[in-house]
Amino acid sequence: MALKNKTREANKLVFGLPKGSLQENSLLFLRKAGFDVSLAPRVCQPKIDDPEIDCYLLRAQEIPKYVALGKLDAGIAASDWIFEQKSKVKEICDLDFAKKTVGRGFKWVLAVPQNSLIKSVRDLEGKTISSEVVEITKSYLKKKGVKAEVEFSWGASEAKPPLFADAVVDITETGESLTANNLRVIDNVFEVNTKFIASLTAWQNPWKREKIETMAMLIFGHINGHEMTNVMAHIAMGRLNNVLKLVGRFDAPAVKKITGTNYYDISFRCKDKQAREIIPALKKAGCAGIVQSTAFKIG
Repeated sequence: MALKNKTREANKLVFGLPKGSLQENSLLFLRKAGFDVSLAPRVCQPKIDDPEIDCYLLRAQEIPKYVALGKLDAGIAASDWIFEQKSKVKEICDLDFAKKTVGRGFKWVLAVPQNSLIKSVRDLEGKTISSEVVEITKSYLKKKGVKAEVEFSWGASEAKPPLFADAVVDITETGESLTANNLRVIDNVFEVNTKFIASLTAWQNPWKREKIETMAMLIFGHINGHEMTNVMAHIAMGRLNNVLKLVGRFDAPAVKKITGTNYYDISFRCKDKQAREIIPALKKAGCAGIVQSTAFKIG
């Protein structure tokens, strides 16, 4: 009985979901990947319909640390906190949530007051910079060959210049908060990517490794297919070449002869917005039975 319980415990994946800006899309794409995840208010352990997975909702800054320590087997984390904490983890794949859903991503930028005489990072030699990401900021300054004092900020970094610091390294998506606080960006410091990560210990476990790879594959497939669509149509043999000219610019169009007829099936993947243009063109070219469906790409 003891051996049986030990085996059951080994076949359990402990997974970290990030609170905050990554939370909504993490849950969205987990659900799209086929996992039913429910989160009750003030509950930090979401329920998931896979008995082999235990989920924990944690601050984004904590996930790389707990994955590196092996307390989490895997999780979704941001590249800035992986770098900031020097976390030794296995990076499985990129999950570019922000870029795939709203067309832009988060980044850490160097900003100064609008009326500051500072024009570039070189003007910060010997001055003070306030930042939540001290290691990222120091690494940036080292690359630029600039020596400046970097002070840790507990948040609300936009309020620090000019009284408490000469400049700030702050995270932004649109820049609206910086502008509202009378700051201007003088350089980009670090572009943030979302990562699917695993602990080095879990990666050495065959069962956990397979489970992690499967989860990553399913989530990545739906992210990669976001804003993409599959189009399939029937076309008579005599018009096939003309249609191939129309769809040749898309991702590897496939052609298959319909047995016992002079018709072919042609299928391809394109962006949703491109489908608005190509579908009417296919119809005009003589295609019939046109079907549009959600794209899902594995690998």
